[in-house]
Amino acid sequence: MKRLSIFAATTLFSLLAFAQNKNVKQVKNETSNQPYKVGATHISVGNDAYAQKILWAWKYYDDNTLDKAAGLLADDVEATFPDGSVVKGKDNFMKGIQDDRNNIVSSVSTVDACVTLKTPDDPEHEVVSIWGSETDTNKDGTTSKVYLNEVWFFNKEGKVVEFHQFAAKGTADKK
Repeated sequence: MKRLSIFAATTLFSLLAFAQNKNVKQVKNETSNQPYKVGATHISVGNDAYAQKILWAWKYYDDNTLDKAAGLLADDVEATFPDGSVVKGKDNFMKGIQDDRNNIVSSVSTVDACVTLKTPDDPEHEVVSIWGSETDTNKDGTTSKVYLNEVWFFNKEGKVVEFHQFAAKGTADKK
C-alpha cells in the first residue's frame, strides 16, 4: 500500500511539473477523435497566493481556529460535500465546518499536492485543487482517515465563491 501511495504521489507531482511547463498545450475542443468536449482550454498555473490561502485554511481546520478562515469566503459561497449535501452562504458554510470540527478531538492533515489553475475560458475565476488526507481522533478515542480532493473557486476579489469536496475513506495508521 505504501508503495502504491509513493507511486501515486510521484506520478501526480510529475504530472504537475509537466503541466507547469509553458510549452504544454491543453487538448483542443476541435479534435474529432476526442471522446469528450473539454470545457476549459488553455489551462495555466494561476496565482500561488490562492494555494497558500487554502493551505492555511487546512491548517486552521487542524488547529480548530476556523474563525481565521472566515475572511476567505464570499458571502454567497456555495459548497458541495461528499455526502451530496449543498450549503449556501458564508454563515452556513462556517457553521457547518465548525460543527463538524467540534465533533472531533484532533485532526491531522497531510498535503500531497496543491495547485492554482486558470484559463481564459473562465476569466472570472482561478481554481485551487488540493489533494491530501485527514486523520481525525474522535471523542470516543477512535481514529478515522479520509483521502480528500477539494476544489476552491476564487473570484476576482480573491474570495472563495464555490467549493467542492471529494472524499474516500481510508484506514487510520496503527499506533
